Amino acid sequence: MQENSNNFKESSFYLIYFLYKKRIQIIAITGIGALISIIVSLLITPEYKSQVIMYPTSSASVSKSLLTNDARGNLMAFGEEEETEQLLQILESELIVNRIVDKYDLMKHYGIDSTSKFKNTALYQKYNGNISFSKTPFQSIKIEVTDIDPVFAANIANDIADLADTAMNVIKKKRAWDALLIVEYEYKKLEKQINEMSDSLSELNKMGVLSYSSQVEAYTTGMADGIARGTISQAGIANLESKLKALQKYGHTYNELTNYIELEQKRLSELKAKWVEAGVEYGQKMSYKFVVNKARPSEKKAYPVRWLIVSLSTIATFIFAIAFVAFIDFYKNFIISIKSKVNK
Repeated sequence: MQENSNNFKESSFYLIYFLYKKRIQIIAITGIGALISIIVSLLITPEYKSQVIMYPTSSASVSKSLLTNDARGNLMAFGEEEETEQLLQILESELIVNRIVDKYDLMKHYGIDSTSKFKNTALYQKYNGNISFSKTPFQSIKIEVTDIDPVFAANIANDIADLADTAMNVIKKKRAWDALLIVEYEYKKLEKQINEMSDSLSELNKMGVLSYSSQVEAYTTGMADGIARGTISQAGIANLESKLKALQKYGHTYNELTNYIELEQKRLSELKAKWVEAGVEYGQKMSYKFVVNKARPSEKKAYPVRWLIVSLSTIATFIFAIAFVAFIDFYKNFIISIKSKVNK
């Protein structure tokens, strides 16, 4: 134990002695490294970061929330995790990327050669490197844009947030339009069927079939009372029997048509409500986000952090200087040892 302690002390003393002996070389190398890191950090173009913080809205249906008594949706509520994930996907959609690229001419702004075979790859790599989207612990979404121009960065961040509504409306309008066409087709088809049945019912009305149950009861009661009291003639009895035969012949058809029209009118009313809902969904232009913080031009650069670059570079150079000087010393001693053995 004592021997190990002595060895450690000797090693520590030798290390300190070695560092002191080589202090000039180590300081010189470290100084040169620090100077180079200062020059490099000054040559790096500063970049500025702007960010937007926003929450997704609830995915409640506009038509159901406003036109019905459906209490399951609240248009004013913040969205939950599902809505947050959906909005993140929308922010990364081609529609938004292409509009930002075109509006701000990012190919030129990022200095990408438009004649290059891989220009789009380079463009989107730069885009993804400078523009990022992330979910915060509070289920909000953070849009961060980094650029050499602070105003440019803020404008892009705000435009991306605005385009989220555009992209979402484009997607939902397509679906709402398809739904509107389907409901409209079914509504008009059922309406035509009801009209055809109504026309058939009108023909029965012309033949005297107006209300099967009421008429049968009235004719039967009238004929029975007339016969019992002797107030009805044979011609009257024949006339009532003729009407009863007509009712017997067409009564079943009349009842079927009446029941069909009554039931289908209810279904037509439901389809009309759905048609109105689909029309509202297609026509509405809602916002799908609550912006908490809009992006503003940053007054301080986000990159480079010069003191950090210089500090880390200086520390790395200092460690390198020690290793380098130690290697040189070891190499010299190794050569001397080899030569001494050869001379012997």
